[in-house]
Amino acid sequence: MHDRGTWGGSSPRLAALFLAVVLPPAATLVWLGLQLVEQDRSLWAQRELEGRQAAAEAIVDSLNQSLAEAERHLSAADLPAGAVRFVVSPQGVEAHPPTRVLWLPTAPVMQAAEAAPFTEAENFEFQGGAARALALYEELGFSTNPAVRAGALVRVARVHRRERRWNDALTAYRRLAEISGIVIDDVPVDLLARRAMCAVLEESGNGEELNREAAALEADLLAGRWALDRPAWELVVGQLEHWTGRRMPFSKTRETLSAAGSWLWNNWQQSPGGRSLAVSRELIVVDDTPLILIRRRSDAEMVALVFLPSVFDAWIQKAVHATPVAREQLSILSHSGEVLLGPTPPFATAALTRSASDTGLPWTLVLSPGDSARQTQAFAARRRLLSSGLAAIIVLLAGGSYLLWRVVQRELAVARLQTDFVSTVSHEFRTPLTSLRHVTDLLEEDDELPRDQRSAFYQVLSRNTERLQRLVENLLDFARMQGGRKPYDLQPVDASALTAQVVEDFQVGGGYPAAAIDLDVQDGRLTVRADVESLTHAVWNLLDNAVKYSPEGTAIRVSVRRHSAGVAIAVQDTGIGIPRHERREIFRSFVRGDQVPKRGIKGTGLGLALVSHIVEAHGGTIELESEEGVGSIFRLVLPACV
Repeated sequence: MHDRGTWGGSSPRLAALFLAVVLPPAATLVWLGLQLVEQDRSLWAQRELEGRQAAAEAIVDSLNQSLAEAERHLSAADLPAGAVRFVVSPQGVEAHPPTRVLWLPTAPVMQAAEAAPFTEAENFEFQGGAARALALYEELGFSTNPAVRAGALVRVARVHRRERRWNDALTAYRRLAEISGIVIDDVPVDLLARRAMCAVLEESGNGEELNREAAALEADLLAGRWALDRPAWELVVGQLEHWTGRRMPFSKTRETLSAAGSWLWNNWQQSPGGRSLAVSRELIVVDDTPLILIRRRSDAEMVALVFLPSVFDAWIQKAVHATPVAREQLSILSHSGEVLLGPTPPFATAALTRSASDTGLPWTLVLSPGDSARQTQAFAARRRLLSSGLAAIIVLLAGGSYLLWRVVQRELAVARLQTDFVSTVSHEFRTPLTSLRHVTDLLEEDDELPRDQRSAFYQVLSRNTERLQRLVENLLDFARMQGGRKPYDLQPVDASALTAQVVEDFQVGGGYPAAAIDLDVQDGRLTVRADVESLTHAVWNLLDNAVKYSPEGTAIRVSVRRHSAGVAIAVQDTGIGIPRHERREIFRSFVRGDQVPKRGIKGTGLGLALVSHIVEAHGGTIELESEEGVGSIFRLVLPACV
């Protein structure tokens, strides 16, 4: 296994110093950036609050203006849609226009039909003289007094109905329907006649005519032709629904406005009379519907305007349209805190509240903060710019610090590797130099040494000299390769013959006489374009590594075979193997494996770096297969010579 330098494990003191230099300014920069963002957020919140305050004042002014414009309808003839003017007095309640209500709290006071002129005729009618009574009734039916005429026609129709003379009864009722301003039992006689006509048509079985008459009565009733109190209205509605077979088609708003008239009548009765009051604005809830009430009261009467929620909504729409706030931000609350319009306001200090006592309006106005998506574009852009700038500074600072730390670590690692290299090379030089000096001293001490002993000494000198030469050549080759000055003379070479020669020379002069090397060469000529000296150097280094990292007495296997990419020269050992995480680093200069120092294996850390340079210069690649505790295979794959 090959040497690998240590890249991690920087000095804790250096790390602490680096953090002490980088972290304080980084933390200060981040803190200042956050403070700036927070200050900008506070500034925006303040301006947004000021904007909502201005919007609230504008809304209040707009609503007050709408209410002031509405007050003129207390005396004006015209009324906007969704409003009714009630006039309440001791005599009852009047509604204008009458088509917007269904009933009144009290029936209007009208002249009652006469009863006294019919005493004699009624005696005849109920004592068996129906013909005599009918003659008297018909004579009175042409009276110039509407009250008398109405009473007579009612009795004429009654006699005909009793005698089942349906057409005569209908004729009398039609004449009665032409009289107005007269009541019988508090029911207008024209309404009484119309109802009676429907009853006669039902009794006579004239369904087609009944449908037409009932539809006409329904239309006149909904058009407000008669001012009825609620019991009378409900009685007529019940009869019409019976005759038509369906529910009466009236709107909920008319029912609500009718109930508002009852509310005003009850209020008047609870506090009758009293001094004149200024115009008041109120918010009342009738049938679960909020209504705006504007009224002016005097000793004689009370004039009140009642506005439906649709009118109120139009006022709100007008107020919001003139302000920069959204409709969803505005909420209208009653005095009890019930939400009348808009969303339920959030319970937050940022919500702006304007009470009725502050604004003069009959409700409380709450303006909630706008949604984040609706924030002013300028402030949103500033926040994005500040946040982006801060994020960019943080990223640059972090990235720069990381790169600086990596550079420092790398330089320290290179310095350690170079120091280890100098120490290792010095040791590699010291061993052969020591041997040379020792043999030289022995030769100088005794010139008369036997021939065989002198020959052995010369062999030691030769081996150590060659070892020193290889070390120097390795260093010089590496320097030339690093500087791009190494020349390569690529010529067709028989890879099998070259490998066999390197194995033979290594066994003789490699310094490992006991090493066993098995050579396996594929048949046939395997030619590659190579620089003989450089390729020999590469294979020699692989053999040297294989022997150093394998247990003593084990065989090294060398093979030369064809490969899919050309020709492969492989050197296989049975050494300690190479961990997966070291397999890329071992081809770097000065790098040695983690286990090398522990096992006391000598080396400079340049062997595989030289092999890598040589193979790349030949256009080839290095393949590595290794398993820890089993061994490694280094395979030089070179392009075949065509």
